[in-house]
Amino acid sequence: MIRALAALAMIWLATSAAFAQTSQFKGWAAISRELSTRIAPRDEPLDLGEFLPAEDMEDLLGTWSSFGTEHTFRNGVPNALNLMIWHVTLSGFANAVGETCESERLVFHPRFIKTLQQLCQWPLPAAKEERVLLEFWTSMMGYNAGEDEYLVWKEFFLREYRDGKPPETVAAMTLAITMNPRFLLHR
Repeated sequence: MIRALAALAMIWLATSAAFAQTSQFKGWAAISRELSTRIAPRDEPLDLGEFLPAEDMEDLLGTWSSFGTEHTFRNGVPNALNLMIWHVTLSGFANAVGETCESERLVFHPRFIKTLQQLCQWPLPAAKEERVLLEFWTSMMGYNAGEDEYLVWKEFFLREYRDGKPPETVAAMTLAITMNPRFLLHR
């Protein structure tokens, strides 16, 4: 857990402070849609709601609301409360992705399953190949972050999780990607 928190801190510090201070969260629906589009089968979107710490908390993570003709985005400015809720929610999701190394916890797109199966061989050299790490990164992050952030992420896990257990390593990798400001925030 401490290594995962260190990874998150490293990723947050590697990004521009100005970017984080001038941006809003993409919001609950956008993050759910992005992850579903990237890693879930077309007919079975991910249900991130199962990882929320309590019912109806998605309203605190950036949602659109309507009143009459007004349509506003609420709770999108990062603060201590919504960042904590995102962290708890995405930690649960990351742990479920890691658990998939040992049993089918979530349903994924066949291409992502193939990448995940290779990554779940960690710490074997085949799991640490550039194409496997890059495919996993791109599957989760998309093209929201630059190559420099990918390299920092990759080097951290190759160094700090060199001999890590697959479920723990995959969960930490997933959490580091999904908590990255380039993933969670609008540019």
